Amino acid sequence: MRIGEVSKILGINNSAIRFYERHGLINSSNITRAENGYRIYGQRDLEELRLIIRFKEFGLELKEIKRLLGEESKSCGDLVSSLDEQLEKCRQMERLIKDRMSSLMAAKNSCKSLCKPTVEAKKCCASSI
Repeated sequence: MRIGEVSKILGINNSAIRFYERHGLINSSNITRAENGYRIYGQRDLEELRLIIRFKEFGLELKEIKRLLGEESKSCGDLVSSLDEQLEKCRQMERLIKDRMSSLMAAKNSCKSLCKPTVEAKKCCASSI
């Protein structure tokens, strides 16, 4: 398959595929070239790209994806550890978002109780924020 076919199948840009190849996430030695210089991708390349896309959806950084897909095959335990790290990051973000939402709700409620329709925002809510 040529790069355009692969990008359509996977729903990603040609440039993303080239980026992954350039940064060593897919093994470029497996990719053959047609006489005209076009890259020819096989089923194995397609599977590697699907895995890269999936790992990116999990929030893994490119260097972590490269490590997991590297020459020295990593174990499932390595992937589980990486996913645990991502889960902890998500939990931290969730706590931050909850804290932000609480602060926003408190400020909004305070402003609503202090504000009058004709008063400028900077005057009616300044004491509550």
